[in-house]
Amino acid sequence: MITFVSLMKKYFTLLLLVLFFAGCREEEEQKPASPSVRLKKSVIDTKYKNTVGSQQSAASSQQTKEVRLSKSRRKLTIGMERPPTADHRLPTIDTSLIQKLIRLQSTEPEIDLREPVSREYLFSGIENPDFESMILLSHDRSVKINFDNDIFDNTDRYYTNGIRFDFISPVLRQSPLSYLMVPYWGKGMNYYGVSICQNMYTPYTTKVGGIHEGDRPYAAYLFIGGFKISNDRGWKFRQTTEIDLGVIGPSSYGDFVQKSFHNSVPTNNEPLGWENQIQNDLVLNYNLSFEKGIVSSRSMELNLNATSALGTLYTNIAGGFQFRAGVMNPYFASYGYSRMMVKKVKGYSKFQAFGFITSDVKLVGYDATLQGGMFNKSSVYTLSGSDLYPLVYQGTLGFTLSYAGIRLDFEQYLLSPEFHGCAWHKWMHIGVTFGI
Repeated sequence: MITFVSLMKKYFTLLLLVLFFAGCREEEEQKPASPSVRLKKSVIDTKYKNTVGSQQSAASSQQTKEVRLSKSRRKLTIGMERPPTADHRLPTIDTSLIQKLIRLQSTEPEIDLREPVSREYLFSGIENPDFESMILLSHDRSVKINFDNDIFDNTDRYYTNGIRFDFISPVLRQSPLSYLMVPYWGKGMNYYGVSICQNMYTPYTTKVGGIHEGDRPYAAYLFIGGFKISNDRGWKFRQTTEIDLGVIGPSSYGDFVQKSFHNSVPTNNEPLGWENQIQNDLVLNYNLSFEKGIVSSRSMELNLNATSALGTLYTNIAGGFQFRAGVMNPYFASYGYSRMMVKKVKGYSKFQAFGFITSDVKLVGYDATLQGGMFNKSSVYTLSGSDLYPLVYQGTLGFTLSYAGIRLDFEQYLLSPEFHGCAWHKWMHIGVTFGI
């Protein structure tokens, strides 16, 4: 009996010890961590966050560098980043813009961002991977000298002499006048140019001085112009805008040029009557023309054209056609001459030899070479608007030779009477183009 009682005491004692240690273990687990433990845990968490943050920052920095590098390669100033969002997330990149720029880099064209259609396409959704709906900037450079004179037709009257220099270069896109040019809303190639022009007009004869009543007055003008040619090869269309600024009258030095030329030729007499020329006035003109291909084959083309002029020198509208036949490159493939297309485009020939005919009818509104300047009314002799024919016909017959970097144009002009008592007139045009 004593043995059983002592055994039960040992059993209960052991059970109490087990319960006591189990309670202490549970209480220890429920206690908050000591300050030293909390500090170690904070250090570990901070190191973890810094590591993750540095990885995200490095990724963001690498992405920014790649975008900047991509921008510098394309030489386009385009804002790539978006403003930060309210929750300060990383800015997202316009993937459609990136894809366009990648294609732009691979094809290496230069986009003419002066044109609204180019800017609109660049910042819109992807429609054409080859940028065909954008207007490119031509890198062709050329100089053209145009010379008109009626001496080749054994006459010396009316439109007696004209000379014009044209220079085409992509750098002229920076001209302030380019902002005033009519935009083109199709696709194609833009050419920018500048011109200097001087034209001279005389009565039927220059051997008799004084005022020739009922005849054309002496007149001359000189201007500098800026022009843009938008050439759409796909649609066979060309749009030309030109703005001219200069002077009509003695300040154009037309009398000096003609007298100097006549005095240099022993058989010529000095022209008389220039003291009665139309007096100094402003020349400011805006000219716009359109050309559209109708029939096109490898050796023959028919194109329609429409032109208009508004300003202090000329105000008129005209329309007609041009027919070409021979060994030639397509009319709308480039503007007259393209060294780059000769090198890059298959089937584009270095040699051209073709003839052409043009025919136009013009509706005349104002002609300062006949009616005098629009603002200065001090000219001693001019014609009135009622003296002018409202419709004038002009036709040409010409021939072109071109090889490599040189092009020659020979063109015979025929003009119907411009005013009552006027005769038909004709003159020869010679043009020489040099590719640079």
